[in-house]
Amino acid sequence: MMLDVLRRTGSALLLCPALTLAPPLATAQAAPPASPDTGPEAGTKTAPDTGPNTGPIENIVVTGTKRDTSVHDAPMGVTVLDALTIQDARLRDFRRLDDLVPNVKFNETGQMSSIFISIRGVESNPFVVNRAAVYIDGIPFRELNNAVLNQVDSIEVLRGPQGTLYGANSESGLVIVRTRAPGDETTGTLRLTGTAYSAGFGIEGDGFIAGPMVEDVLSGSLSFKVGREDAYMRNKASSIGREGLLREAFVQGRVRFTPTDRLTVDATGYLIDLMAPGLFSQEYVALDIDRYNALYADSLNGGRRMTRFTMLHDAPKRSTEREIVAGLNATYALDYGQIDTAVSYRHLETDNRGLDFDSTAAAFVAGSEAKNERYWNAEIRFTSPEHDRGDYIVGASLYDEYEDRYLATLLGPGGLDDYVAAPTQKGDGRDYAVFASGRYRPGFLPDLTIGAGIRYDRAKRGTVQTPGELDMGGGTVIAYPEAVLSEPFDAVLPKGSISYAIGDAWSVYASGAKGYIPGGFNLAAVQDGFTDPNALRYGAESLWSREVGAKWRSPDRTLRFSGALFYITSDNWQELQVATDDQGRPISSDYIGSSASIRSQGFEIEGHWAPTEALTLNGHLGYVDAEYRDLQVDPETNLRGQAVKFVPAYDGLLAARYQWPVGVFARVEAVFTGDMPLEARGEGEQPAVVTLGAQLGLERAWGSVRLFAENLTNRRRASGLALRNLAFGNDGLFYAPIEAPRIVGLELEGRF
Repeated sequence: MMLDVLRRTGSALLLCPALTLAPPLATAQAAPPASPDTGPEAGTKTAPDTGPNTGPIENIVVTGTKRDTSVHDAPMGVTVLDALTIQDARLRDFRRLDDLVPNVKFNETGQMSSIFISIRGVESNPFVVNRAAVYIDGIPFRELNNAVLNQVDSIEVLRGPQGTLYGANSESGLVIVRTRAPGDETTGTLRLTGTAYSAGFGIEGDGFIAGPMVEDVLSGSLSFKVGREDAYMRNKASSIGREGLLREAFVQGRVRFTPTDRLTVDATGYLIDLMAPGLFSQEYVALDIDRYNALYADSLNGGRRMTRFTMLHDAPKRSTEREIVAGLNATYALDYGQIDTAVSYRHLETDNRGLDFDSTAAAFVAGSEAKNERYWNAEIRFTSPEHDRGDYIVGASLYDEYEDRYLATLLGPGGLDDYVAAPTQKGDGRDYAVFASGRYRPGFLPDLTIGAGIRYDRAKRGTVQTPGELDMGGGTVIAYPEAVLSEPFDAVLPKGSISYAIGDAWSVYASGAKGYIPGGFNLAAVQDGFTDPNALRYGAESLWSREVGAKWRSPDRTLRFSGALFYITSDNWQELQVATDDQGRPISSDYIGSSASIRSQGFEIEGHWAPTEALTLNGHLGYVDAEYRDLQVDPETNLRGQAVKFVPAYDGLLAARYQWPVGVFARVEAVFTGDMPLEARGEGEQPAVVTLGAQLGLERAWGSVRLFAENLTNRRRASGLALRNLAFGNDGLFYAPIEAPRIVGLELEGRF
């Protein structure tokens, strides 16, 4: 098992990782027209200084369609969180976003790990691929960590394939995040937050200042975040005396240049620096505490016992991460239409040491991983003016990625400098695309809108493995033969929709779209000496999604409701499964293939009601029936009919907020998550859980004070895929990352 996991981790750079993410229905004051912003999906909305999220719903704008569209009129399942909603829910990091969005679930591997997003039963996991896309200020993220959510102005979650406009890696959906942009007035925010939980404490400070630099021509902003928090799972057997600590620093600068009425240029850049002594980015702990202690407390852990939020790992641990991001966007208004261009660059370096393969205090074997990644993205598009009869968008894009990584092991006792590295593995990819989309309204039926889009995407993936070997201990050595692999993948991605407005209250729609992810390579097959293409390569994945939905709003705009039914299929699903030779004979079950199939169907409903100016109520319910139609995991076992891993049977939210005239407010929420398989065979399962959250505070024009609590019931929940013991194999236990325990805190915020 240990060898399998190392291989899977090492092969991950060959996967065509997808881009990495609807809460209670967003409430908003009248939304201003979208303004230019860095990135292809421009537009921001800023919360007023008073902060309360009350009153009727006027208009909420979706910009992820690359043309501003009312949520009510968008022919898709979509949720928009504006700045007011984000403030009300105290949405400060990505970990909480899936609690607020129906049929969206995050798969994490630890407190500081990357986030993999499952939408509508289309699951993502770190051993295969991320099938959902995330854009932050127009910059694509194929793997997303929790550190980038700071001073957020709006979040949009578009469910279903968005390949027509966003390409190969938006197969299950899209999350658009915009941070606060500079404006024409000087504004600022300073926030200080302290938290406490069973394993320790945390403190965080963040701020934002923006204003004009040259009147009517140049404005800028600066935001920052610094924090220190103890690990949620304390390591009571640390060999280096550090039980787990996470320090982070974030700084972002933005500039907006408007030299003429026609031209707007936005630039952004930021730096993230993370240091986590005593913490590994992937932390797997036993789900059954009693059985774990019965097996290992006396035999390997020196009589010490694991508790709900502690673990016993001897491996020397330390994780570091540094990310530099820069983006530039320009919008030029023509006499007819508009031209938008965007270019971005990301450079990410990580060094994670201390994966404890045996998950005990005994010094058997530990692992580490280091990566160096660089990404370029560019796009140009022309958008026609909006007309009563229709409009269109045409454009082209380029995405380029490069990554090199190496794995390392530590046999027996040792320190952070004693890990022995395997040979370097390198991967690269380049995607070219042209796209077009349009809307048409027949003159004889102006309330009917027909939408269509198409994208041609050509992706090239390559990998290079340098020769060498890695000692795994116990006489096991992984050989790394030299390998150079490369292959192109092509796809045509269509999308169509039809929507009809029934008066001002109702909107109904139907849509269908194709999603796609390029194929990749299995370096584990090279290491085992195979040369058969069926083992070395796996093909591209595609899926078809169909949905019908309806949206309704009351005449006074105090009540809104939306719902959708969906049906998704894929017959070339990428998954860990049996590899076969050219005669169809099984070679191994340790490789990724693209011959599995899945089916996912279900529904989601969302509602918002503001019965008075002081009270708002939000709720959602999502249901998914997702199963494997064909998944051969070993020569004897096919998981046909088994539920897709890491997809809860249902999820829901009920939230209420009341604000008194003096500014005192209270908010309570309950989050419901159904039974959820934690691995493909369905043997490890997270039972249904209900978690509660609460806030009590004061909201005024000068700022706010709030007490808050998350996971009030202190439920212990798995947050990622479950594995058997990485060193001992099947010891009767499953090991998985654990979500945050009960957190209570105080937040102070000042505004000017």
